[in-house]
Amino acid sequence: MNTRNLFRILSRPVVINSMCKRNKGYKVVKRPDPKTLKMPNLADAPSIMTIIKEKLRLNGPLTVAEYMHVVITNPTEGYYEKKDTIGETGDFVTSPEISQLFGEMLAVWFYAETQKMCPGKPLQIVELGPGKGTLMIDILRVLNRYGYKGADLSLHLVEISSQMQLVQANRLCVSHAETDIESPHNREGETVSGIKVYWYNDLKKVPNNFSWYIAHEFFDVLPIHKFQKTEDGWREILIDLDENDKLRYRISAKETQSTRVLVRPPLDAGDRTELEISPRSLGIARQLANRVDQFGGLALIADYGHSGEKGDTFRAFHKHKIVDPLQNPGISDLTADVDFSQLRIAASMTPGEENYALVVGPVNQMDFLARLRADARLQMLVDNAKTENDKEKIKAAYDMLVNPKKMGERFKFMAFYPSQMVQILEKYPPLGFSAPQV
Repeated sequence: MNTRNLFRILSRPVVINSMCKRNKGYKVVKRPDPKTLKMPNLADAPSIMTIIKEKLRLNGPLTVAEYMHVVITNPTEGYYEKKDTIGETGDFVTSPEISQLFGEMLAVWFYAETQKMCPGKPLQIVELGPGKGTLMIDILRVLNRYGYKGADLSLHLVEISSQMQLVQANRLCVSHAETDIESPHNREGETVSGIKVYWYNDLKKVPNNFSWYIAHEFFDVLPIHKFQKTEDGWREILIDLDENDKLRYRISAKETQSTRVLVRPPLDAGDRTELEISPRSLGIARQLANRVDQFGGLALIADYGHSGEKGDTFRAFHKHKIVDPLQNPGISDLTADVDFSQLRIAASMTPGEENYALVVGPVNQMDFLARLRADARLQMLVDNAKTENDKEKIKAAYDMLVNPKKMGERFKFMAFYPSQMVQILEKYPPLGFSAPQV
């Protein structure tokens, strides 16, 4: 066959027999409308322990961070989704629930430090983990005295628990509602004085504006990885099942991915043999530093913590008592002391970096409140009390906040300032973090 006949054959139209015809190998499926999706029936939801055991069966031992994440954030059985956790009837109590003085002093601090840089209007107040909304109520009461009106500020609350969002909304707002799934915030409302309130499940979604950032007892519940130093180097503490099908700790035989990524200088400096690292805490601290430095404002962190001297602080609280964090997951509050030295590393000014902040602290709560003259506010509250019993309650609450054997030393404060305030803070030292000049 010559070349001309070959090209003539190849150029003829080809008729494909139906037996050889290729049919479509897929089926068109209509995507579900997110607006119509509903949560599964709570009665059918598996327990936290069932979820954990299934994860262990499928993937092997869990890191402590994975365990905390499941227990705290599960949408149906998570700790903060099931019950009232804060207060006398819950598992723990926070400083704002102990005394109104606490929130009032924080409002005074924010206002006073803001005057060093600008008038502070308009203002965004961003609270991470707002609890029952008590702290925000106390802060707004003080701001009203300072002349802030509804149009001067807005509230932006970062809360992953839909149950806690509802608690906060019912206390703060005269009206509120869930928003469209495409909205950056998942709930919005308005206070009686006309202040707009927005709820988010991620700090990244909060608008970048001049803001006061408050993280009170927020970092202590973020998931941590636990590490132990052995003869073979750092190894991660994992959670597994024992022969009786109960949860237990075990140490990894080899380096885990978390060990290779997280345990490095300067976090592993010194002669430490135990280490707790929260990647989420470091990331959020960096975000706060970036926001404060680029868009202006202040960040105040208040939490149980230390400056790097502790290594094993993972625990659980149930009915105000410390319990085994591996028993009855989902029933108790899981927490770990905040390593403020790590937050400083994540947020501090670093040569060559664009996102950084001036970091001050940590200082003990008793010193912070004393330098703010909280004792003067205490005396006003006592003088205005109607009965002797009320006066004793006010004094006892204040003692809980400042007594070194109670919250006075264990609870600490740290603040982030914009890097441009170096000279200002040299002339006017950070209120609460340095002894007042006499």
